[in-house]
Amino acid sequence: MTLQTTPGESGRPIEADLIDKPDEADVSTEDREPVTKPVAEPAEPAESTGLVAGPADPDGSGPVTVDATTGRRVPGWLGNSGTIALLTWLVATPVAIVIPKVIDRNPFSAGASTIPLAAAFLLIIGVFLLARRWSGEVAAGLAAGLGAAWTVLMLRSALNGTPFGFAGLVGDMGRMSAAATRYTTTVASSDTLVHGLPSEYPPFYAWLIGRASVLLDEPAWRLLADAEVIFSSAAVLAAFLLWRRLVGPWVALAISALTLATWSDPRKAFEVLTLAIFVPWALEVFARPTRRRMHWLPAGLLGGFIVITYQAWMVYAAIGLIALIVIAWRTEPDRWAYLRRLGLIVLVSFVVASWYIVPFGWASLTKGGQSISDLYVSSSLNSGLFPFLDVNPLGLLQLVGLVGLVWLWRSVWWARPLMLLVISAYGYRLISMVRYVLTQHTGFMHYTARLYGVLLTIAGVLVLAHLAPMVLRRLRLTPPRLAGAALLAVVLAWTATGFTNAWMPETGSKYAISAHTEPLPGGGYPTYAPKEGRRSGFPITQVEQAVEEVLGPDAQPVTLSTDDRVFSFLPWPGFMDNDRTAGSTLSRWDDRLAEVKELAATRDPAAFAAKAANLGEFGGIQVFVLSEQPDGWAWRSQRFTPDQFSSQYWSVIDLGNVVVAVRR
Repeated sequence: MTLQTTPGESGRPIEADLIDKPDEADVSTEDREPVTKPVAEPAEPAESTGLVAGPADPDGSGPVTVDATTGRRVPGWLGNSGTIALLTWLVATPVAIVIPKVIDRNPFSAGASTIPLAAAFLLIIGVFLLARRWSGEVAAGLAAGLGAAWTVLMLRSALNGTPFGFAGLVGDMGRMSAAATRYTTTVASSDTLVHGLPSEYPPFYAWLIGRASVLLDEPAWRLLADAEVIFSSAAVLAAFLLWRRLVGPWVALAISALTLATWSDPRKAFEVLTLAIFVPWALEVFARPTRRRMHWLPAGLLGGFIVITYQAWMVYAAIGLIALIVIAWRTEPDRWAYLRRLGLIVLVSFVVASWYIVPFGWASLTKGGQSISDLYVSSSLNSGLFPFLDVNPLGLLQLVGLVGLVWLWRSVWWARPLMLLVISAYGYRLISMVRYVLTQHTGFMHYTARLYGVLLTIAGVLVLAHLAPMVLRRLRLTPPRLAGAALLAVVLAWTATGFTNAWMPETGSKYAISAHTEPLPGGGYPTYAPKEGRRSGFPITQVEQAVEEVLGPDAQPVTLSTDDRVFSFLPWPGFMDNDRTAGSTLSRWDDRLAEVKELAATRDPAAFAAKAANLGEFGGIQVFVLSEQPDGWAWRSQRFTPDQFSSQYWSVIDLGNVVVAVRR
């Protein structure tokens, strides 16, 4: 992020701007914005990466690149910060995975956060020193790759000693573990619990974990933590790679870091990754960047990836995306070429996502359902409305971004599309607020804060990067060559500190603590589990053995369980979720509950067994896992009696607080 003056071959200085301007050779006629060159004042100079093309290498290995700062000749691939970042990440990530295991520090101990923080500061200092001798492309690429790998080190330090991911198997993470376990038995889109139904929730993340479980011969629930760590790290890398296509290397690095600081949640690492991809992808596809747009094939692949991984960002931004299409249609020099490209992107995205959206769409049309998932009312339903008014550095940056988007609406190519996406997210939230008052359906409107918060942070970085060189030129100030890099180093250190404090057990992260207080399936707790606050155990091994004794080792019985952890550990289909708002639309949770209520009211043992085997169109229940209560055997508020489970039809195993009834 430096504004530097470096002598060129002609003896005149080469100014380094912060935002990339288009290369004439890199911009097609249809993609190039018209440029009006002022007569009185020269056009704003292009950003210099510090690297200039050199002659062919005498040894015949091809062209070389010359570092304009030092005069050193470097291999051609070092001129691409994206390549450097990717290779650095691939090399450094395995090391980051191993270090916490080797050091084996109790993540609850005093000073446990010192390991990731010390590593962060050393890496930042190292990159800063490197920036003194090498170009911005090299230094920024290394910083991005190392920063993404550092995320692995930090999260692995937080999870040291436990096989569980953040939040253990509580709530959404229990359901994600169950979905991953389900995909160990099928490659088709599948509901988390109910057999024969396609998934309503984007399935790729859980599918990937489930298929990796089969490939590695490792339980899916044990791979959830690895997926959280890798996807969180990949979000930092992906943000840098995509933004580097649109802006300079230091700006891309600042955006990737501050995006993580604005919103990150390792539990929902797939959401973090898709958000990091979505914003630059939307600019590439629907706006008019000054550089050549991304080819329709990779753009379509990324679009399909977003749909099958977490498509909500597209829904929240839909109004803005439609507005961008209309604006582009009116301003494109070749309108039909633009629509043809857009159509190809949509087609590729559809093909990639078809294994998810086609089965769900067809089932919705032919089977119908009950949409109840957004009846859940989060405690954060009305929070995060105006993050740019928060009195902290991030809030100030977002305020700068909001003001800058309004100010630069017509003068900078990225201002209008970013502002339209912000307006769209707020528009969705406003519409959902009205809908909630009328219907009690939230539309998950509180999630929009994640989108417009990140958009405003990105806007703040772009506004400062755009205006800083202009202000300095007007003031005739020439800051030290490494002033920008030093400022960015402070930003990176601040981001690393905040991220560490938010996700280490030592600093009180409830989700990190839950990863250590979750009981192991075979009994006991993770290595560093604190004595207090442990979640009560569940006899999953005994439940599995009880069912196998009756149905055999390969049985996958439809189960109604008082504890959803059965489905996190075992690939058994469930009759229905315990939590009403966790049920998918196609599962028709309310109708299934009515059947269970009617079953519980059936007192005759023979009639009870017959009805349990045939609950109408929903099939039957083969296994009941119920909790023992003073007034009977319970599933939620429903009570069953021992007399209903006659030994003529059922094999009943009492495991203490839990009773397992298996239909013979």
